[in-house]
Amino acid sequence: MTKIKHRTYQEQRQAYDKIRDVIAGEDRLKNAGARYLPEPEGMTTAQYTRYVQGSSFYAVAERTLRGMVGAVTRNAPVLELPERIAGMRDAATFEGHSLDVLLESALREVLSLGRYAILLDYPTDGAAPGSAPFISTFDAESILDWKEELVGGRQKLTYLRLHETNHDLEDTGVEQHLVLTLDPAYTVKRYHVKSQRNGPDIQTVEEVQIGEDITPTIDGSPLFDIPAVIVSPYNLKADVEKPPFLDLVNVNLAHWRVSADYYWSLYLTSQPTPWVAGSLNEKNMPRQIGSGAFWVLPQGAQAGMLEFTGAGIAAQKTALDDLTAQMATLGARMVYDGKGRNETTDTARLRHRSELSLLHSSVNMVEAGLTKLLRLAAEWTRPGTADDVVFKLHRDFVTAQMDPAILTALLKAYTAGAISHDTFLMNLKKGELMDVNRALDDERDLIEEDDNVLPMPGVA
Repeated sequence: MTKIKHRTYQEQRQAYDKIRDVIAGEDRLKNAGARYLPEPEGMTTAQYTRYVQGSSFYAVAERTLRGMVGAVTRNAPVLELPERIAGMRDAATFEGHSLDVLLESALREVLSLGRYAILLDYPTDGAAPGSAPFISTFDAESILDWKEELVGGRQKLTYLRLHETNHDLEDTGVEQHLVLTLDPAYTVKRYHVKSQRNGPDIQTVEEVQIGEDITPTIDGSPLFDIPAVIVSPYNLKADVEKPPFLDLVNVNLAHWRVSADYYWSLYLTSQPTPWVAGSLNEKNMPRQIGSGAFWVLPQGAQAGMLEFTGAGIAAQKTALDDLTAQMATLGARMVYDGKGRNETTDTARLRHRSELSLLHSSVNMVEAGLTKLLRLAAEWTRPGTADDVVFKLHRDFVTAQMDPAILTALLKAYTAGAISHDTFLMNLKKGELMDVNRALDDERDLIEEDDNVLPMPGVA
């Protein structure tokens, strides 16, 4: 029986599905029913439906991911491409998406699930001579199996099985797999795989190869490396890493479960309930309540209102606050205002550095993975041009807009001769008052060419 999934795949797939569902938000989680929000013992089906509908999901994970990706992409990357692959700037992927779109997708996948595969390839047909290659992307769920081996004294990816989207196979129970191997040259195969679930495992019942083996060549020569990179927040190896968002997602779900109990308790106890004791019959039994209702009770009857007075709901509210603070320490800093309840300034600073550490390492790996494929694309189209590729992401994740008082002080220092013109411009760039991608020499040239630029105060 053909092995189609790595031994760690199924365990990781459960974590991936959980992260996807939480990032997708409240509607998907509520539709999942008891999978994430167990039904309390003794509830009827109608009560459980009201219990789920009355809960409120706090979308911390999704906001955190959006904020982290935005922190990286708020400044455009530095990108220089040789002429032969310049078109990849606007059409880098198989779907025709630009490099900017590819970058955001890669950051989102690596930061949340910690795994993203990118593959360099040429169109199988219809490609114009000298055309640029394209990049195919595969999310964590699509990376089915892999193997790394020692080849020629270095560790290489020698086998990679990927799930490939084929809309013609939807709802047929058949999947299309892309299998990349070194035999010893780089070889591409495609299979249609029909599987059935047998207990906790999925057993393959049929695997049929589609078409013949493809051995890609560049200038007539085969390749001896698989042109694919599996990007994680920590390295470019095929090994599976713990998804970075898993801990945050688990606490986010715990917060939702407590919120469901909290709002159910409010539903049951927030409205005072009237009670009447005495000899009541159908004739004198109260039928309405409110300012427009008048009760005539028999002699000796008593009436009152039942109201909740215990501390249970307050304890649930405290638990919600504690979980919110815990999510803040796991990376959702922008959702929580200020330090933790018992957190010193130094601890808050260390926590902030830890969050940026994950962001920084993820940016490093995404940058390295995309740079590797772009340089390979340049080498494929014109040998010797790989070093002409420049792709740099910015690391200034926090807005550093210069304070007006600092700008005034810098201007005074420059006009007094205390700092050079280069130092003045460098500080303007650091304070984001000029294009962060513009070189100082280019800024000086623009100043000299622009007749509308006013002379500096105190400068002849």
